[in-house]
Amino acid sequence: MQENQRVADMAAEVLARQAQTRAEQTEEAFEVAHKAVLKTESGRQLEELRDGPHRDRRADEWQLDLPRERAKERRRARQEERSRVRQEERSRAQLAAWKSFMKEELWELEQRKDGQLARLLGEPLPGEAPAALQRLASEDRRQAEEGLVALMSNGEVFYKHVEALSEKDMPARIAANRLRTAWLKERLDGWLGPGEG
Repeated sequence: MQENQRVADMAAEVLARQAQTRAEQTEEAFEVAHKAVLKTESGRQLEELRDGPHRDRRADEWQLDLPRERAKERRRARQEERSRVRQEERSRAQLAAWKSFMKEELWELEQRKDGQLARLLGEPLPGEAPAALQRLASEDRRQAEEGLVALMSNGEVFYKHVEALSEKDMPARIAANRLRTAWLKERLDGWLGPGEG
């Protein structure tokens, strides 16, 4: 390296030396050897250095900064790797949660097909018509046999086929389940009377 030599000149000089060495070893013309050197990994790196953002810096200054720059690049690479690993872990956790959610949904659907609501409703409360409870239980069983599940969004309940559910439906499905559970609990508390539950 010559005094006050630019990075671009230093890289070009190293490329030329490598091309000259290759030309002597293979008896190729210098231009052919030069093109071959540029196709190697070290040749590509030197070309990038020659044409890159540091090209006009003094080579001796650039070399002094090189360890710091490489350390910065390693830190950045480690941060990117950690970020990628965290993203993969989140994706795996989301997939596991989704699979568990769907397994529970399919199990619940089978319970509903088997008359779960009729069992949970039990005997009519005073003032309730038995036929109304039977209609509720029958409708729930029919919906379950069709594969329909309730979802709730903005206070509205709607139905969707279990196979059409997606991860974004989970909150609406959970809200509908909470509403059903609260209604059944409230009904049971009313049936037991004050102080009996």
